[in-house]
Amino acid sequence: MGTLILPQGLADFHDVHRVVFLKYVRSRGVTRDEAEDVVSRTFLQLYRARQLFLSADNRPAFGFKVLRDVLADHFRAADRRPRALPLAAMGERPATDGGISELICRLDVEKALELLPPQQADCLRLHLFLDLAPTQIGFYLGITRSTVSSHLSVGRQRLAEHLDNYRPSRSGRGKEQHA
Repeated sequence: MGTLILPQGLADFHDVHRVVFLKYVRSRGVTRDEAEDVVSRTFLQLYRARQLFLSADNRPAFGFKVLRDVLADHFRAADRRPRALPLAAMGERPATDGGISELICRLDVEKALELLPPQQADCLRLHLFLDLAPTQIGFYLGITRSTVSSHLSVGRQRLAEHLDNYRPSRSGRGKEQHA
């Protein structure tokens, strides 16, 4: 029985992109442990398809497509829709007022993102929640930088329309205002 060796290209890809994949899955409302599982299953799928993956013209786009497919399978298996978590729970930014305003705002933004076309929503998630540049987003989604910029521009407009009447709470008021 032969020993299977991890191809260097896949090992390098894992080292470079694992954290971004985890952050993306966490941005979709998946718990830390479940996110680790989703990303591990993604890299297992990439290993199984290593010949296709290693010969792909755009490995980040190939890997990100597999990640989104594994994530979709995760949501189907759990029979639930993605739920948003506050940024502070993801370890991204500390809450400034106890977290309630940020949580409500984050949930409202996530609901509005669900109303956008999937590629626009992914562009905005990667840019807003993971702070990726348009070039990096293009690599992960397999689209050009100009297409990313277009999706970001149109997506922001649509997001603003969906959140048109949204007013975040002001410090010290203690109540959220929604029209």
